[in-house]
Amino acid sequence: MHTTNDTKPSGAKAIDPAGLRVCMVARLFSPSGGLELYCHKVVEGLLERGALVTVVCEQNQSNLAHPNLKVHCFAPPGKNLSKAEKLKYYLEVTSNAVKESGPYDIVHSQHHPVNPVDVATFHNHTVFRLSQVGKPWERLLNNAKVTFTRAYQARNEVDKQLSTGAKCLNFTSKTTRDDFYKTFSLGSKPSVISYPGASLAGSSDAGTNSRQTRKDGEPFTVLFVGKGFRKKGLDVLLDAMQTLKSEGKKCRLLIAGLSKKPADKFRLARLGLESEVEYLGFRHDMENVYRQADSIVLPSRIEPFGMSPVQGMLRGLVPIVSAVSGVSEILTENQDALILKNHLDHRELAGLIARLMNDRELTSRLSAAAMTTAKEITWEKAVESTLVAYGQAIGERK
Repeated sequence: MHTTNDTKPSGAKAIDPAGLRVCMVARLFSPSGGLELYCHKVVEGLLERGALVTVVCEQNQSNLAHPNLKVHCFAPPGKNLSKAEKLKYYLEVTSNAVKESGPYDIVHSQHHPVNPVDVATFHNHTVFRLSQVGKPWERLLNNAKVTFTRAYQARNEVDKQLSTGAKCLNFTSKTTRDDFYKTFSLGSKPSVISYPGASLAGSSDAGTNSRQTRKDGEPFTVLFVGKGFRKKGLDVLLDAMQTLKSEGKKCRLLIAGLSKKPADKFRLARLGLESEVEYLGFRHDMENVYRQADSIVLPSRIEPFGMSPVQGMLRGLVPIVSAVSGVSEILTENQDALILKNHLDHRELAGLIARLMNDRELTSRLSAAAMTTAKEITWEKAVESTLVAYGQAIGERK
């Protein structure tokens, strides 16, 4: 049984959480980041609805205060532990922390090792995902890592334990759900799709984007936000930029979240893009970055959801996203976005960027529609879907 934020099957209802004792399990409790922001917003929503929430975490970086909120921190793993050893440690110490701080009506894991668990929210794909969507050599390499690397095997064990042990599963996209159901043969296990909201931490409704008044001769600017390279599709985007330049099209690329390293300088020189691409590093003043862009591009190979396009959409940037990304599920081709069908095809991506460059009317129309779509993706819906998952989990006990 699968549900989304907007569609619920017959019998699937959001329970009233007033007085419900909820244990939220996460490594980091913080209003920043992706997974962390998601967890924080859900906790806020539960508290607003009268739930009694205890956050069990390694680090508390939140200033959230509420009479019904408690935070229980467990000791961090040793610095010399391997990734596999850390996951084993997390399972033991987190499970003990939940047991000691309970009892609870619902134990909810934010993709963090814990046992037993009622609801698990998955923020990443399985370790097998790149073997399905990567380039041929990436698929071979990933298969080898899954087969021979203990860290990959340990993570796979955690995913299996959470997905088979939880009474109801919560996913941030259908593509992630399908990955898990196929990998672990989950059959008819209850699940809910709960897309992240668009009222992101630190954002403000910018209304109109200054780039919509771009003057003649001013370069069309695309924005990439992320910390990854190949998994985020930055390699494909750089090749697309080279294609645009070879066709005589004046386009600029801003990269936020990554600093330029020697390898990046060499790559830009090889592609002839030293003047067209600017690495911004980690930026606190993202509002200023958004104002410089016309479009936000996310050509990811692996993207459980993808919050950066939604952030850009709130400011009127036109999103170009890969069809394999979770965020593409909330977008409609040629209505509020352009969808990259083949996430490995840089020429297709160059063509989509060129469409926006050559058609200001299209860009303006998509910009307005994207902003409307982003405003409709609310954390309120994410919390309601979470409460549906809680209802499913409680129902599974009967």
